[in-house]
Amino acid sequence: MKILFFGDIVGRIGREAVSSLLPSLVKEFDIDFVIANGENASHGKGLTERNYQELMDAGINAITLGNHWHSKDQIDDYIDDADGLIRPLNLLNYSHGEGSAVFDCDGTDVRVTNVLGQAFLTETVANPYAALTELIANEPTLVHIVDFHAESTSEKQILGYAFDGKVTALVGTHTHVQTNDARILDNGTAYITDIGMCGAYDGVIGFEKSSVMNKILFGQASPFEIDDTAKKLVDAVVIEVDEETGRAKSIQALSYLEGKRIV
Repeated sequence: MKILFFGDIVGRIGREAVSSLLPSLVKEFDIDFVIANGENASHGKGLTERNYQELMDAGINAITLGNHWHSKDQIDDYIDDADGLIRPLNLLNYSHGEGSAVFDCDGTDVRVTNVLGQAFLTETVANPYAALTELIANEPTLVHIVDFHAESTSEKQILGYAFDGKVTALVGTHTHVQTNDARILDNGTAYITDIGMCGAYDGVIGFEKSSVMNKILFGQASPFEIDDTAKKLVDAVVIEVDEETGRAKSIQALSYLEGKRIV
């Protein structure tokens, strides 16, 4: 089994980039299941129902979220009926939706889980290690892909080692910059600190650079903008899974600029 996982989709340009490239990636890499992080897919923060359905219609099977999971309030109204949408598992005092879900992939159960980190994020959440440990104990699934949405590189590495051999893959999202450390850990878990992003290339983590620079350098209270005319970047990983053991056989990082592979 081969699983394609896209990094954080940022805005309309990110949605369009993924939708355009997805069919050729599925064909080239013989993909069986597609996951994407969609927490920035609507105007750079959150995910509207319309954009959720747009991504599902494009061929994505499961969409994970992150610290901007509730940036669009309408999520409360549709998440319970959105079978392909997975919000962070370790949220406190939130009962809508699911933090982990099982999907059928040609007769094989594939569990996808979204976990939110604690370091350097403003969201107060339950301990990610404890939440994931409890889930695995109560609902074991042979093929299990974990999106660890976190800021800290070391926190991601710690969780990767902690769950090596207990999940098929633990991949990082959130920083929007693809890291050069995709590998199989000693006990068979695929790992990368951050998959990267899908969106505007000529900017700051997907946002128009001058709007970010004005705020950071000069303290101007200006919203971050997205340049939908920019060059399109698509970052992803392909994970090959041994369906008999649930272990990863390989993980390969991919990066495309304007549809041409650069990594």
